[in-house]
Order: sequence, then structure tokens, then C-alpha cells
Amino acid sequence: DGLETRSTLTRRIIIMANTTFAGPVISKKGFYNTGPANVIDADSSTSLTVATHAGRIVHNDAAGAVTYTLPAVNATADSGISGPGPSLDNLSNVGATFTIINSITKTGDLVVQVANSTDVMSGGAFYIDDSSDNVVGFETVAASDTITLNGSTTGGVTYAKIVCTVLASGKWSVSVHTGCTSTPATCFS
Repeated sequence: DGLETRSTLTRRIIIMANTTFAGPVISKKGFYNTGPANVIDADSSTSLTVATHAGRIVHNDAAGAVTYTLPAVNATADSGISGPGPSLDNLSNVGATFTIINSITKTGDLVVQVANSTDVMSGGAFYIDDSSDNVVGFETVAASDTITLNGSTTGGVTYAKIVCTVLASGKWSVSVHTGCTSTPATCFS
């Protein structure tokens, strides 16, 4: 007659610390990167690390000068005696991706640089010219190892997104999307 049905829902939260998998991780429904720990505010110069910055958004919203130094590429292969599977002790950072987002027009330079004299950058930069609304592009050259957005001709106007991924021994893949003013010039050196 007057029976009342109640259901109790239990929410189970599983927290994983730093976890290393020896094989691929497959998700049939995707992964969600959410929460405040996924965006790291970095309004002062810093050396980026895989443990702290890779796979997260490095956010700069200060107009002044800032320099981000990428970690040195470590493309160490597994030893011949590791296994089965990859060595969990290998410190290779191949595949690590760093995303830097600037959300303000720079008045000082925003610099992204490699950590040593052997690593180089390979990729391109795409600007939206605030004067003409045209898209302008620039490529790296063989010795490119630094990105400089100056808040004007080399980008850093209103918005910038820089993505750097370790590709192989001594090589970073880089992509820059930003706005510029005046006569566009390459951000690579």
C-alpha cells in the first residue's frame, strides 16, 4: 500500500598516485583532465619538468617578461636486458608534451628555450595579424632552439598557445598559435 522505496547511491572514489604502466592504457570512453591541478600558473621564469608540467597547461597571465626552459631531451632506449616489456626505470622523456598558454598581451618577452646546445626545435608558428586579420606563418630553421613572443611583431598579442613535444634524441616538435601587430616577424631563433 504505502510502501516507500529508497535507493542509496554510493560514490566510490579511487585515487591513484604517480603510476607507471608497462603497456598501453586504453579507454573506450576517453579521459578527463579536469581540476585545478591541470593548470599551473607560471608568471615568473621557470625550468619546466616532466613531473610537474608535462600533460598540463602552463598558464601565463602576467604582461612582463618570462622565460620557460624546456627539460633536456632524454631519448634513452631500454637496455638489452630489460623486460619483459619496457623498463620502468628508463627516464626517457620522448613523447612528453608541454602546453603553454598566454592569456594577455605581453609587454615583455615570453621566451621558450631548450635546455642545452644540442636540442633543437622543428615546427611552425601561425599568427593572426591584428592589423589585417590575415594569417601569417613561419617555419623553424635547422638550428632553431628558442621561441620569443614580444607582444608585437613576433606574437604574444592577446593570446598565445605554444605546444612543445619531445620527438626524438635532440628534437622538439613545436607549434605556436598567436596574434601579432605591425609587420609580422618569425618568433624562432
